[in-house]
Amino acid sequence: MLLYAEDIDRRLNWPLGRAERFARRKRLPHVVLPDGSIRFDWSEVEPLLRHVDAQHDEGEVPHA
Repeated sequence: MLLYAEDIDRRLNWPLGRAERFARRKRLPHVVLPDGSIRFDWSEVEPLLRHVDAQHDEGEVPHA
């Protein structure tokens, strides 16, 4: 099932419009429908988020 950009924004607690901006900049996997609208496959987006979180955790400085 393909999701709207707003659905991705809500799932990730992003400001509305961020997923679409990332897609247009080719920073987030997406599908462009024949009418030009953008949709997302959650199964392609979610693994990227886990990868980014893991990188962030490795570079974190532990709190005292």
